[in-house]
Amino acid sequence: MKKFYLEKSLGIDIRENSVCLTLLGKTLYRLDVLASKYIPIEPLSKENEKAESLFLEKVNAFMIEHNAWTENVVVSIPRSNITFQSFKLPSPDRESVDSMMAFELERHFSSSLDNLYYSNHITTKKDNQYHIACAAIKKETANYYLSLLKKLNLNVSILDVSIFANLNILWLNDKNQESLSVLVDLSSNDIEISILIQRELEFSRNIPIVDPMYRDIFLNIEKQTNQINIETITETLVEEIKNALSSCRNIDNSKTVDAVFVSGGGHLAPKITAMLESAAGVQVFRPQLPSVINSELPKNYSTAFMGTSLGLAMRETKQNIIETNLLPDNLNTTKKKKINVKNSVGLALATILFLFGFMINQSIQNKIILTSLDKQLDEIKVHMGPLEKVDLEYNELQKYTNTLNRIDEQNPTKLPLLLELSQIIPKDTWLKKIKFENKNIKLNGVSINASQLIPIIENSNHFRDTHFVGTIITESIGEKFTINAAIGGNSG
Repeated sequence: MKKFYLEKSLGIDIRENSVCLTLLGKTLYRLDVLASKYIPIEPLSKENEKAESLFLEKVNAFMIEHNAWTENVVVSIPRSNITFQSFKLPSPDRESVDSMMAFELERHFSSSLDNLYYSNHITTKKDNQYHIACAAIKKETANYYLSLLKKLNLNVSILDVSIFANLNILWLNDKNQESLSVLVDLSSNDIEISILIQRELEFSRNIPIVDPMYRDIFLNIEKQTNQINIETITETLVEEIKNALSSCRNIDNSKTVDAVFVSGGGHLAPKITAMLESAAGVQVFRPQLPSVINSELPKNYSTAFMGTSLGLAMRETKQNIIETNLLPDNLNTTKKKKINVKNSVGLALATILFLFGFMINQSIQNKIILTSLDKQLDEIKVHMGPLEKVDLEYNELQKYTNTLNRIDEQNPTKLPLLLELSQIIPKDTWLKKIKFENKNIKLNGVSINASQLIPIIENSNHFRDTHFVGTIITESIGEKFTINAAIGGNSG
């Protein structure tokens, strides 16, 4: 049976020598990896038409094979093009941080902000301190990659950064609060080392790898027998981690690394993880598949190759800790209002149950009325006796009509009134209780502006003599009120 997906999302992780794609499908409770692909490429540039052509050809083949066109397209571009800065900012409140940010970014980035696309991840600290992790990219560079994807009819909804995507994956299942940890992202052509203090991104450095043997081992599992080369790579990695730690201004000699996390790594990942743990003397982990992802994966899926593209694809399918977007609003043609599917379904079910209960209640009321009518008719027949005169028959029929009118007064039709209320009550008002008493209706609820309700209800043809019962009580959620109204059209 073919599955139905509420939405789909495509993550595209572009590196210097590769592009990785992961397509996710979202059900009500889980995410399915529908397709994934790791494609080696040459470095992309306007001058290298052959590389561009190969890139477009391979990605287009994936899109066609898996019908992967979707409004949710999340992309990261080579880390070497991204400038990263982190700093602490004192501010009286969160709103003031935004107004101070432009000045702070001018201080921390060498290029003018007019030439950059940038995005911040802001963490609130104690004592009116805020931690800022900011990534920026030159507009010219970003626009090149966006235009390249545009040729594939792909409109990017989020332009993300690989380190942020990897951290979102890491933090989905990792609940530890290491005081000092390192995240290493191994791609086929470079290594990215990021320093985390109390789960906050303090420092990130990208180091290109020029050794051709490294790329060979990364891509080919049969090359794993060359132990000497793997040991050399491990030594280089340990040295670069030490350099990154010494470059981080918020780390003193008293602090030690509690854990190292290795993302990516290709076919090199299993052995490099074991050797790094032995060489560095700390625990080394590889991020696990998030629990929200269905464990039934495509055969070609590998976290060692596709972890970052998975993290990118998840940006549009669930809430993440880091929600940055380098793409400015004026370039985001796919921007749309996000809908909480579970809440929407819950509200829909509640509405259906309410209507179902109302219909059952109405059916019971009708049966009671019919039973009452039958009983009164029997009483009328007993009292009527043989009809001998027309005027006597008329009088008895008049009594029967009066009886029906009395029953109608005691049980006015409620459905039209409820429909009328649903149409006239403003969207900023919530009715918690509706009570019918003879020919009156009492409404209890909460409103942003309760005083607006009296004229709205009074102007309806179904209600009159509308007034508040008691006083309006102001609470954090709004103004609580009780309104009473007579049922029936306004006179005059």
